[in-house]
Amino acid sequence: MPDIKLNSTKQILTSLFKAYKWRIIATYLLFNLENLLRLIQPFTLGLAINSLLSNSYFGISALVVQHLSYLLIGSLRQVYDTRTFTKIYTHLATQIVVDQRKSDVSVSKVVARSALSREFVDFFEHNFPLVIQSLYSLIGALVMLFFYDWVLIIFCLLLIIPASILNYFYSQKSYLLNGKLNDQIENEVNVIEKGDFNSVETHYKSVASWRIKLSDIGAINFSLMELFILSLVVFSLIRYCNLSNVAAGDIYATFNYVITFITGLDIVPFLVQQVSRLIDISQRVQQPDNALDNEENNDPLKII
Repeated sequence: MPDIKLNSTKQILTSLFKAYKWRIIATYLLFNLENLLRLIQPFTLGLAINSLLSNSYFGISALVVQHLSYLLIGSLRQVYDTRTFTKIYTHLATQIVVDQRKSDVSVSKVVARSALSREFVDFFEHNFPLVIQSLYSLIGALVMLFFYDWVLIIFCLLLIIPASILNYFYSQKSYLLNGKLNDQIENEVNVIEKGDFNSVETHYKSVASWRIKLSDIGAINFSLMELFILSLVVFSLIRYCNLSNVAAGDIYATFNYVITFITGLDIVPFLVQQVSRLIDISQRVQQPDNALDNEENNDPLKII
């Protein structure tokens, strides 16, 4: 098996990609095709509605072909990428355990870090595909809206401003809280080994506390963003429904593309959270038994 460099987040991800690039590229090609088929679904639904209102079955036929193609490609992609990424995790976890034990890292931390290393495989299996999906939702929706009403594109682009500000502050807080949570997880085996009731209870209460804090800041970020999203939905509906000679199917398709754009933005906070976790985990792997520096000058938006 090729050697995986464990020096930084970027090097770990790069090494994993180089070692399994053809397998990863194949699953991403299927995922891109799946997203293209997903993107045209509102169009085919709108076409089906307009066709039926005109006593035609052409739109329904197009919808059936689109959905069956989407179902086939999506199923093939899921079957293939599960096998690919399970193999990659086996390789990475094996190397981390062996390398860390050679460096005399405690068993407690090796157990935690081998489990946490799954996050790097999840980046390729789940997180990077979410980036692709988000781009299809954001850019694809804007392209499709151009054919319905270009003014709605301006409405959507304005939403990026508050989303960027909110996610920047969310990333800062998320990075610090993930560091505290992982500190506690690394000590879990030692606490269990002692078997003291108070120590075990304190440990799990602490883990729960950090998870709750992460959930709370996620909920605050989500709630604030939803207020801006509501404004976009309201103004988009008022704008498009007041245009003259608009077909029912076009209204449905247009509103769905606005929702598709919003869905793309909704993915961003989750990706911010995952990047914060990856940076913290990679620092633990490259600094075996040293305390991590979680000072404020660490920038969670920069993969180092």
